[in-house]
Amino acid sequence: MAISADMVDRIRALPKVELHRHLEGCITAEIMLEVAREHRMDLPTSDLGELRSLIQVKDQAGSLKEFLDKFYLLGKAFPSLGAVEQIAYLICRDCARDNIRYVELRFSPFFMSREQPYVWKELVHHILKGTRRAEQEFAIETGLIVGISRSNQLDDALRIVAIADEYSGLGVVGIDLFGDEAAYPPELFTAAFSSAVESGINITVHAGEGGGETNIRVAVEQLGAKRIGHGVKIINDRAMMEWLRERGIPLEICLTSNVKTSTVPSIERHPVRALFDFGIRISLSTDDPAICVTTLSEEYLLAMEYFHFTLPEIKAIIIDAADQAFIEPYRKQALKKRLASELA
Repeated sequence: MAISADMVDRIRALPKVELHRHLEGCITAEIMLEVAREHRMDLPTSDLGELRSLIQVKDQAGSLKEFLDKFYLLGKAFPSLGAVEQIAYLICRDCARDNIRYVELRFSPFFMSREQPYVWKELVHHILKGTRRAEQEFAIETGLIVGISRSNQLDDALRIVAIADEYSGLGVVGIDLFGDEAAYPPELFTAAFSSAVESGINITVHAGEGGGETNIRVAVEQLGAKRIGHGVKIINDRAMMEWLRERGIPLEICLTSNVKTSTVPSIERHPVRALFDFGIRISLSTDDPAICVTTLSEEYLLAMEYFHFTLPEIKAIIIDAADQAFIEPYRKQALKKRLASELA
C-alpha cells in the first residue's frame, strides 16, 4: 500500500512509545563523531561515510551472529564515563526528535566495559545522569533495562540482578536476556532470573528470534518474562500462539531488525499482521536503529505499507505499548492519559 506524503507527516508527528531499543545499537556514526570531539575515542576513521558503512547493515546479514558482530566497533564508544553520559543524552535527544514520549533503553554493562574496566554501578549512574538531563530538556520519559548477555557467567548475571534491584525506582525498570539464543537457551539462566522474580524486578527476554518458539514458553514459565523480545518464531506453533494470547504476554516486534538479522526471510513474510489479527499483544520498536538504519516512525510506516495497519490501529498499538511499559502504575496512567489526549 502506497503511503501518501501527508500520512508520512502524520506518522512522524504522532507521540510514540518504544519498549525495545538497545542503547549500544542507537550509536550512529554522527553520535560517535560528536562524542569523539569531546572525548578521546579510538575510531578506525573520522570519515562519516566510512564510519556508517562499518556500523550499518544496509541489506540483510547472513545470520543473527553476523548482525551482532556490528556491535564490536560500538564497544569503542565508551572511552570515559563522561562519554557514557553524553551518549545517553544524545540518544534520548534523537528519540525526542522522532516524538518518542517514553522509551525503555536496554544496555549491557558487560559489553560497555569491554574496553574500559568500569564499575557497573558507575555505568548505570552515568547513563541515568544523561537520560535525566534529556528528560529536563525534551518531552521524553525514560526507563532503563539492564541486560544479561547469554555469554555471561552466572555470577555476572546475578550482579546484574542485584544492580537492577538496587536502582529499582531510581530509573531502572527491569532486566533483559539477550545474545545468541541458539547457543545459549533461556533455561541456562533460571537461577539468576528466579532471584529477579523474588525481588519483584520486571523481566523481558529475547526469545523466539534466533532460537525456536519453545524458548518463549521457557522464558515465561521459568524466567518470569512479562514481555518477549521479538518472539516471531511463535508463528510456527498455533498452540503456542493460543497459550501466549491467553496470558496476555506482549511481543516486542522490530520489523526492520528481524529482516536484517535474517530472523524472517523478507519484510513481506514477517508474521506481524497474523500475530496481531490472532489477538497477540504487540508493540513496535527499532531494536538497533543505528545498525538497522531506521526510526520508530519508519517502523510504523512499514507496518502500514506492507501489512495494511490503519492509523487507528497504530494509535491503539501506541496506547497498548504504554500499558506494557515497565513503570509504576501512577506513571503509566499519566502517560496513557497524555498520549490519548495527543492522539485524539
